Amino acid sequence: MLEPETHRTLLSLSVPMIVDAMVSLELPESFMDHGIRPLLPYTRTVGTAVTVKVEQVEDTASADLSELVYAYTIQPGAFCSIMVIEMPAGLLDYGIFGDGAASMARQGGFVGAVIEGAIRDTLELRDLGFPVHSRAIAPGCCTSRLRAVAGVPVRVGGRTVCPGDVILADNDGVVVIRPPDLDRVLDKALAVKDWELRGQIMLASGATHDEMEQALGPAP
Repeated sequence: MLEPETHRTLLSLSVPMIVDAMVSLELPESFMDHGIRPLLPYTRTVGTAVTVKVEQVEDTASADLSELVYAYTIQPGAFCSIMVIEMPAGLLDYGIFGDGAASMARQGGFVGAVIEGAIRDTLELRDLGFPVHSRAIAPGCCTSRLRAVAGVPVRVGGRTVCPGDVILADNDGVVVIRPPDLDRVLDKALAVKDWELRGQIMLASGATHDEMEQALGPAP
């Protein structure tokens, strides 16, 4: 669970700043591929991952999404969770997340969702103001053909997400931060942000790029 101060700090940073910090620290650039896009543009959300892997079943008798439904309700009191769902490949015509899921998620302490798959009810999601990043938008109903398993590593946007990983999602994409790396990534990203802001002020006041680099030194 993120501490409120850490959450506020992350919200002040962008995905590119986090990625730049990871590069500087020689960590993997753990951002999701460009196909995972926000439904609500120019929003930013931060939280810890609650993961659910959805599997396709052969018959309706084996279908069971109860673990997914339960995952939305087990977070009361938690501070800022993000639902991360992996759908089976080839089911992009079937939405796994809509306005009903968003309402349950918000009640359970969730601040967003990241979906390797499709979402639906997008007008209602927009009106709810619930941030969702997904692979696709589609109206299909999938409840009769899937089974859900909660609390396991999932693969979303080309990245493995484990329960408790820190997720930062904005208009530029989604990045995954492992908890052991969080403090040093934050420190480095804040240094990057400060360097960039000071450089922008100098450039706006008429300094050349060479003068800026001479005054500030190389980027952190």
